[in-house]
Amino acid sequence: MARLVVLGDSLTEGVGDPHAGYPNGWRGWAELVADALAERDPGTEYVNLALRGRRAAQVLAEQVPLALAHRPTVVTFWAGGNDLLAPRVSVDAVATTVEQALVALAPTGARLLLLTVFELDPSPVLRAAGARATAYNDRLRVVADRLGADLVDVADLGRDPSLFCGDRVHPGPAGHRAVAERVAARLGVRLGPGGGADDPRRTPPGWAGEAGWWLGSVVPHAWRWATMASSRERARPKWQEPVRVVDRLVGVPLSR
Repeated sequence: MARLVVLGDSLTEGVGDPHAGYPNGWRGWAELVADALAERDPGTEYVNLALRGRRAAQVLAEQVPLALAHRPTVVTFWAGGNDLLAPRVSVDAVATTVEQALVALAPTGARLLLLTVFELDPSPVLRAAGARATAYNDRLRVVADRLGADLVDVADLGRDPSLFCGDRVHPGPAGHRAVAERVAARLGVRLGPGGGADDPRRTPPGWAGEAGWWLGSVVPHAWRWATMASSRERARPKWQEPVRVVDRLVGVPLSR
C-alpha cells in the first residue's frame, strides 16, 4: 500500500485551484497526484500537511515530524518560495534547511521528491525574487543529486503567464495540473481527465492591469507577509491524518 505525504506551503495546499468539495476550498496539484496513484493502487493513502505562508524552516519544524510519524512511502517537499519574497534572505540558508528536512525524512525509506520553485515571468516587483529563485533552484538541484532525491523541475512553468492566477504567484487550475503532470511522470503514473473550476487567468498587461495587480495583489500580499497573516489563516492542514484516497471525497464531484 502506498502512502503519499506532501509538505509545503500554499502551492501544495492547492491555493489557486478553487473547489468547494475540499476541506480548505482548494484542490491543487497534490490532489491530482493522489488520485493518479490511487488509480494504480486503490489502497493508496494520502496526507497533506501543507499550509499557506509557511517558510522552509517552518515546514522542517512543524511538518517533517508529523510526516515521520505517518510512515510514508512517497514524500514531496516544496517550500522556499515564501522565504525568497522576504526583503532579505540567504538563499544558501534556505537551501540548507531543505537539505536538513530531506536528511530527516530519509530514514523512512520513502521515495523523496523535491520540487524547484517557479522562476516567474520578470516584472519590476518580482525581479529580485526571480534572481533569487534561479540561485535557489541551482542549489536544490545539487541537494537532490547529493541525497538521491527525485528532482521535479517546475522552474520553467513560471514563465508561462497563462498558468497563473491574477496574483502572478499562485498557479491557477491549469498551472496546478501542469505541476501534477510533472510529479506524476516522476512517479510513473498518469493523471485522469481534466476538470475543475474556471481558470482565473493572470491580469492582462497594460497600465490598467498593472495598477490592478498592485492594488489587488502586491500591496495586500506585502501587508500579509509583514504581519504573517497568511500563516494564521488556516491552522489545520487539509488532510492531517491519513485518508484513503478513493474514499476521501465520497459524494463530492471531482469536476464541475
